[in-house]
Amino acid sequence: MTEDDRWTVSGARLHRVGPRSEQPLNWLFLPGGPGLGSESLASLTNILKLPGTLWHLDLPGDGSNTTADNKASFSHWQAALMEAVDSLPHAILAGHSTGGMYALATPQLEKKLKGLVLMDSAPNAAWREPFFKKVQEMALAEVESWDRIYRESPNNETLRELNLASAPYCFTAKGLAAGRELLKDLPYNFESCQWSADHFDSTYQALWIPKEMPTLIFAGAEDLLCPLSVFKKLKEFHRPNILLREIPEAGHFPWVENPAAVIALLNEYVKKFLR
Repeated sequence: MTEDDRWTVSGARLHRVGPRSEQPLNWLFLPGGPGLGSESLASLTNILKLPGTLWHLDLPGDGSNTTADNKASFSHWQAALMEAVDSLPHAILAGHSTGGMYALATPQLEKKLKGLVLMDSAPNAAWREPFFKKVQEMALAEVESWDRIYRESPNNETLRELNLASAPYCFTAKGLAAGRELLKDLPYNFESCQWSADHFDSTYQALWIPKEMPTLIFAGAEDLLCPLSVFKKLKEFHRPNILLREIPEAGHFPWVENPAAVIALLNEYVKKFLR
């Protein structure tokens, strides 16, 4: 362990990125997937200059934060998430994709967080049907092949190849090469991915809506998986404490294709709510 790393009792790992700040805010960046690891957010956190200290959060059994039994460890993700938030004062949780869904499935966070950022996430599992229809319409042969291989032999390498083949679903044509570069070296963890698929993904429903907490919800304007419309069509998320924003010319990882817009948006959030 280094001074940049800490673990909670249940094994959640917090890795400090960037310099330690004298300002009291602590930003916890929780990756999506699951199974992609917080390394999937490094190209985002590397470009941000936010007040406070930035941390990558890996739940036990996810990404490179492996355990003797990844599925069993990851099954306690909610307790581990709460422990991580409790371990740092003035915590702002920034969840990407499924990471944001885990946040909205944990109503206890409402009394613990200083702020919430949801990046290309969703309020329920209804995003799945329209996305799967788009997958059928696009009919990428390489994806179909690797999906079959992964189902027959699920492991970290076949999950990696499936994600690389699926990159056109996550990135615009302009950002596809950079997106594949991001995806190719991530510490894939198929066991946490499978646990979530079996126990969470298809039944997910948000259990709370931030009523006063400073909240930012954004997505790439060309995100095929979790477009911002999944939030915009719900009147409950139209509140003065919630910013709903689209990042133009960007997909499911908008900081890859339009980093300047993501930086500006997070600065807007800080200026509006945290100063």
